[in-house]
Amino acid sequence: MSRVSWLYIYFILSSAAALCCWVLYTVPQSAGSLPLFLVLTVLTTFLTLYTVQVSTFKAFEGSTISVVAALFLLPPWLFFLHIIIAYAVKWLKEYWFDQEGSRPWYLQFYNLATSLLGGAGAYLVVQQTGFTTTGPLTVPAFLLVIMICFVHVMLQQLTLGGWLIWVRHVSWREVNIWAEGIRLELPQACMGYLAAEIYLSEPLLALFMVAPIVLTYQASLLPKLQAEAMNALKRFAAELQEKNYVIEQRNEDLFITLAKVFDARDPYVGGHAAQVAAYAVAIGEAMHLAPEQIEILRQSAYLHDIGKIAIPDAILHKPDRLNDSEYQIVKKHCDIGADFVETSAALKHLAPYIRYHHERWDGQGYPMGLSGEAIPLEARILNICDSVEAMASDRPYHRALSLSQIIEEVKQCAGRQFDPQVVAAFIQITEQTGAHFVVNSARDIAKRHHDTRFNRSWSVSRLAQVYGLAPS
Repeated sequence: MSRVSWLYIYFILSSAAALCCWVLYTVPQSAGSLPLFLVLTVLTTFLTLYTVQVSTFKAFEGSTISVVAALFLLPPWLFFLHIIIAYAVKWLKEYWFDQEGSRPWYLQFYNLATSLLGGAGAYLVVQQTGFTTTGPLTVPAFLLVIMICFVHVMLQQLTLGGWLIWVRHVSWREVNIWAEGIRLELPQACMGYLAAEIYLSEPLLALFMVAPIVLTYQASLLPKLQAEAMNALKRFAAELQEKNYVIEQRNEDLFITLAKVFDARDPYVGGHAAQVAAYAVAIGEAMHLAPEQIEILRQSAYLHDIGKIAIPDAILHKPDRLNDSEYQIVKKHCDIGADFVETSAALKHLAPYIRYHHERWDGQGYPMGLSGEAIPLEARILNICDSVEAMASDRPYHRALSLSQIIEEVKQCAGRQFDPQVVAAFIQITEQTGAHFVVNSARDIAKRHHDTRFNRSWSVSRLAQVYGLAPS
């Protein structure tokens, strides 16, 4: 701690001692009531021990009520003695029971000094103004009571604020003496004067002051309880977010695994599903779809051809043109895939987009012959993405088209096969990204197998060789 901090601490401690001596020697002393002294000492001690943390730097305690009541009811020497006893008990409690013996030695002395300074300042005002609790409460007397309470609270808060600034190096703005100090303590000081007046008129009525003290504590506890509840909610939300991330990651792995499973039946479409998903997400973002809708679109893209698992290899891998009966079988993969995902509670919401991703804008598609906006938007997007990916990638029966050829083909199919708005989004993306957007997902496969035609004799080991998982 800096030298300036120590000088400030010693200044406050010596000032409190000097003011107390001044008051004790200048203010007329009286014997006072021992039972009243004991009651107020016990009450102040209890309220000093029971504190509520109201901010990072400050704690609330209701002792201001009993301290101010003692200020108006006890002679100075008994007032100071009752504060000293209360803080001595608090120090012993913290030292022996809270295991805070390592706290700085000066801390409790400093807290004691703040209360003594507040009381000494209030007694000086009483001495200079001649205020007495025995007279009628006129308007000037009422204002004088407010001044006495204010001086008591202000001196306490200034010394506390000074400690935070000079010792803890907290900024003046963070200390906020008015909002977190005077505004909370001054009403309690006024309640302390009210308790003194009630006691002087009818001692037993003073017991009812317990009710506002309890309400004050409850009010001070609310921000703490709210903060604890918010922290608990934040921790719970963080745990949920972590668990949700794990679940999302597992779902992502599931989608990719499923896509690879049915892509693995045909090495030429080994990256087809992932590439369709990339195109679909880009178009969804270009059309300003909601993030939730884009995620559904991406998931549907990964699984859009899952129904091809049920298509015989002889048809699926046929290098020549399919006849009518074979084509009718291939078209069933839309319904088959949709039926697959409908059996899963977590995936059934994707079924319409998988089922209708081969529907055409002009109504000439399959399986239902839907047209226009009767086709779900996600399915319309998947239609163009699936077609672009097929045109851009090498296949046994054709070479990949160039980007300009693909764009021209897409434009010609706008309003017939494709939704014109989706076509516009696709064209916009290609104009912005150039040739980097459209990818030949089967280029590496085609380079290694440019003269290969697939047939039913392909084995698992041959597929592993194609994917580079086993030596040729």
